Formats: sequence, C-alpha cells, structure tokens
Amino acid sequence: MADRNRRDRTLWLVKGVGGLLCVGFGLSLFGEALIQKIEGGPWFWLGTACLVIFNFGLCLMFDSHNHQMRLNNVDKS
Repeated sequence: MADRNRRDRTLWLVKGVGGLLCVGFGLSLFGEALIQKIEGGPWFWLGTACLVIFNFGLCLMFDSHNHQMRLNNVDKS
C-alpha cells in the first residue's frame, strides 16, 4: 500500500508540473504563431505544434488529478 501511495504521489507531482509546463509552452508557441501570421510568415506548423502541446498539457493535468483523488481516497480509509 505504501508503494502504491508513493507511486501515486510521484505521478501526481510529475504529471501536474509537466502539464503546467506544457500548457505554458503551448500558449507561448501560440503567441509566436500569431505573430508569424500577422507578419505574413509561415505559421501553420507552429500553430499546429502549439495546439498539440497545449492539449497534451491539459491531458497531463487532468490525469494528475486522478492520482490526487486516489491519494485522497487512501487517506480517508
């Protein structure tokens, strides 16, 4: 039980922080793609990458929430 608890805590922290980093990086890439589009430069692939990274970050954050809920349920038992 302690190993699973430690594993859930580690996954919660890693996925939560990784998700926040990916969301921030995706938004930063969005700004760069927007600047490229306004200036008439190539923006499509940069915009696609920002969408993928942003959504990946959201998925990581939501998945980290599952580990946090599992930790809270173990603490109540």
